[in-house]
Amino acid sequence: MKARKIFVIAISLVSSILSVGCSSHQTKKSHAKPVKQEASMRIRGMVKMLDTVKSIDQNSIQINQNVFEGLYRYDKEGHLVLAGAKSEKTEDGGRVHVYRLRKDAKWSNGDPVVAQDYVYAWKKLLSLKESASNWTNLLILKNANEIHDGQKDMESLGVQALDDHTLKVELIGNIPYYKEIFASTAMFPQNHAVAEKYGDEYGKTSASTVFNGPFSVVGLEQGSKKWELVKNKNYWGRKDVKLKRIKYVVERDQPSDQKDFFKGKCDYVRIGCSYDEKLASKKGFHKRLIPEVSMICFNQKRQVTGNVHFRRAVTYAIDRKKIAASKTFHVKALYGIVPANYSYSPENDVDYREDAGNIVGLDKKKAQNEWKQAQKETGRNQVTLTLLFTKDMRYSDDIARKIKEDLETTLPGLQIKIKMVELNEKLERAFDHDYDMFYQSWQPSYVDPLAFIVNGGMEHLREDYHNPDYQNNLEKAATCGGDFSKRRGFIIAAEKDLVEKDAFVAPLFQQSNGYLLNPNMRCVGFVPYGSACILRDAWIKK
Repeated sequence: MKARKIFVIAISLVSSILSVGCSSHQTKKSHAKPVKQEASMRIRGMVKMLDTVKSIDQNSIQINQNVFEGLYRYDKEGHLVLAGAKSEKTEDGGRVHVYRLRKDAKWSNGDPVVAQDYVYAWKKLLSLKESASNWTNLLILKNANEIHDGQKDMESLGVQALDDHTLKVELIGNIPYYKEIFASTAMFPQNHAVAEKYGDEYGKTSASTVFNGPFSVVGLEQGSKKWELVKNKNYWGRKDVKLKRIKYVVERDQPSDQKDFFKGKCDYVRIGCSYDEKLASKKGFHKRLIPEVSMICFNQKRQVTGNVHFRRAVTYAIDRKKIAASKTFHVKALYGIVPANYSYSPENDVDYREDAGNIVGLDKKKAQNEWKQAQKETGRNQVTLTLLFTKDMRYSDDIARKIKEDLETTLPGLQIKIKMVELNEKLERAFDHDYDMFYQSWQPSYVDPLAFIVNGGMEHLREDYHNPDYQNNLEKAATCGGDFSKRRGFIIAAEKDLVEKDAFVAPLFQQSNGYLLNPNMRCVGFVPYGSACILRDAWIKK
């Protein structure tokens, strides 16, 4: 087995944790002044929400990862270990899990973390309409799907507080990746008394939120560009937490933040996938392939974009290799919706993407044939459509230009208008079906191919996509237990329906994450499903 891979509960994880210099502190006596255990981090944008069930943006998830804690957490080696739970008992062939919660686990206001806090948060997650991207984490719970569809009431959800420190969870079957789900930020508990007290205001500021993780947030208001994380004195594992304070500043612009880093004014800057070789050669620069995928989403309710032949034409007309060939834009061409180097089989150590192969790709002949059929079925030979992009992404203009060129050159009669909008506007328009097509990037919240097949950041997937074969394969994948080869086969079949047969989404590429990290800042980890830093074990070396 390759050393870079870590397998947990019979499902593979790519070890994404950087354990740089994670050895114990020096034991020799020193008369030198002790190092101040404070760090300064740059972050891409403002934090929209500390309410874990409503947080879907990466900035909020980055903070929530470090100030809340669920039943499990990732340790500095990338293993999933018990966190809020002290012990677990499995019953009914892996379908039922009973957790004994830590009695020393407390919220930052001193309240004990109780089983009802988990029940409250999970039911709240399922009840909120705006949590469309988060609620699918609950699909592994008994009756969650039926409750969401209005067929059963909330009280039938497969979670129950047997007493203050005993939580019973019932799944739909023997789910091999349940720990990954329970370690996701969407599944963290909420202090139900505090959340009820503040209502809709809960989580909008640090003052209206309490925390049960290694750190607490201080000084965060709506629109804040500066705030801090401070060590949570009530955290059960506080003896393991070395950093006393972490200062977050919303980045001004990449060049300025890079200069600040090399002047020693900050310890971490996320660069992303857009950087040149000059920067990559400097001390403190790192990069890693992450499971963040980019795609084109289509409005299924409009005449042209709702036509399957048009969507296939777009999928086959885009030259992904050309986009990925850029010397300053570091991505990997993607020919399915599930990324590479993400989920490995515990049976043969094979990456899912390797097993599934290239499902779609550049094929101009196919694209033109599908386009002719789309023109025939819609009765429109000349078509003008708008493709939405998010403003201020450094690479948006270049990607948009290449996609527009590919589509208009390969599909005569098609005109693409590129429109750059603010992120919030794009999200609102996507939610309201107010678009033709839009460019989307998405990271999962746990490690398993189904994260992409049942969600993937595809707006209105459950609402607009109705393929009985796809649904049947998902059901089989969810209930086949420990037969991983059979399970993977069902997932691959579902992916082919989604991406090839019905072209519900057009995958483009998988991103690499470049970042600058102070070499003296040790044991900074990253979640294996994205770019969020884990700072519980981090410390500053002398």
